[in-house]
Amino acid sequence: MAISVRQRIAEIARAEPDRTALVGFDSHLAEQLLSWRELGDQVTDAADALRAALDPRTRSCAVVPAGNTLSAAIGIAAALAAEVPVFPLNPATPPAERDALLRLLGRRFAHGYLMDDQLRPQRIDLPAGSEGPGQLSTVAYMLATGASTGIPKISARPGPLRYDPLQTPSLVIRQTGWRTAQRQLIVGPLYHAAPFTAYLDGLLDCNTVVLQPVFAPQWTVELVRRYAIEWLQLTPTHMREILRLPDLDPAGFGSLRGMLHTAARCDADTKRGWIDLLGPERVYELYGATEGVGVTLVRGDEWLARPGTVGRGVLTQVRILDGTGNLVPLGTIGTVFMRTPRGAGRSDYVNAQAIRTTADGFATVGDHGRLDRDGYLYLEPRDHDIINVGGEKVDPDEVEAALRDHPAVADAVAVAVPHQTLGSVVGAHVVLQRGASVRKAELAAHCGRRLAGYKIPKHFTFIDQVPRSAAGKVQRWRLAPHHENGATPP
Repeated sequence: MAISVRQRIAEIARAEPDRTALVGFDSHLAEQLLSWRELGDQVTDAADALRAALDPRTRSCAVVPAGNTLSAAIGIAAALAAEVPVFPLNPATPPAERDALLRLLGRRFAHGYLMDDQLRPQRIDLPAGSEGPGQLSTVAYMLATGASTGIPKISARPGPLRYDPLQTPSLVIRQTGWRTAQRQLIVGPLYHAAPFTAYLDGLLDCNTVVLQPVFAPQWTVELVRRYAIEWLQLTPTHMREILRLPDLDPAGFGSLRGMLHTAARCDADTKRGWIDLLGPERVYELYGATEGVGVTLVRGDEWLARPGTVGRGVLTQVRILDGTGNLVPLGTIGTVFMRTPRGAGRSDYVNAQAIRTTADGFATVGDHGRLDRDGYLYLEPRDHDIINVGGEKVDPDEVEAALRDHPAVADAVAVAVPHQTLGSVVGAHVVLQRGASVRKAELAAHCGRRLAGYKIPKHFTFIDQVPRSAAGKVQRWRLAPHHENGATPP
């Protein structure tokens, strides 16, 4: 039988009061432990304070600055326990972007209640959007999305949230080595969808959740070893950084039953590196979207048999359609549409920017891909990412993987650079390893040994850091539109 978040936390606190619920770190990185009894008490107090602060005449939401801290984790749990829609906010969000997000919330809520570090709700008036506070179906939580494009939007998960032992966590997560009452590490920030939902699943499934406040690859490895972590979720960016560590010992990951990676596309070298590190049976990849249109899952041994696949649908039907909405032949690239039973898990948009749907309930977030005869999905770059060089199509991921294979390169982004004759040529923003130096001509020659001629970058720009979202997705819109006056490699 499904029960509320408040009831579930109280139930665990009664059954296992002294077992550790949360492990966090303060500003000096000193360990902080919270038992289930302590978590239950603090969630109850904060939920009661939030309910008491609400204006019953208006629709309100809770805004939690969601760094990976104990206060953020408790604040999120308290809002869910109080059944107040909660929005986890990146505490480092620039003021202009923060205002844009608050305006989006203001389209449906009159007031927000900011949960501070002391778990005290502070009322904030949300700027009214064009629609003004209006009707919105009951909401459990809201998540910001669209960081890879620079156009923010907020998806809303219908609520209220309930704990059902048959559905928490979902079937797809249960297939990734997950076990009830396990030790789980949260590496990504709580304001991003995958870490946020992994935290909620862990909270409701009686896990001990360890919160890593900032990502440092050596620290992640140490936390896995120190706390005998059994399950964690990473992004390809995390995975690449960890693989670069010297003397990486597979024995340090002996406690892991599953590593799930999500978000940005994962290059083959990084994927194979983790399969070598953990073994194929412990490496999983999930493809989905914050909007909840459906999911696919693939295990490492399946991926080795079909390199590049993101798996088959789990409780999800997958179709590939052309621009007119017709099915394309197997192996043909088109737009990925997915359908789940009765739209299970589907999110609404707070800002009324809906996903595309078909008359029979399939939906898409605009990703492109193809299916093989066994139903395995392979993703392709979106149209706005493809670089068109005189009619030849270039996948930027392929160029970036080739550049990262150079020992002097830490990270890279491939972009289109305008060209008078060809329309575009490939350019590259490159981050060098600390203390490394390399000539642009050497990078071009290195790529030439791996790529066709039209895929080789013709312009290089050295930068300090690639702008990425919390999910590790490249924010190409933050990159400068020019390349060192168009300079070609010397």
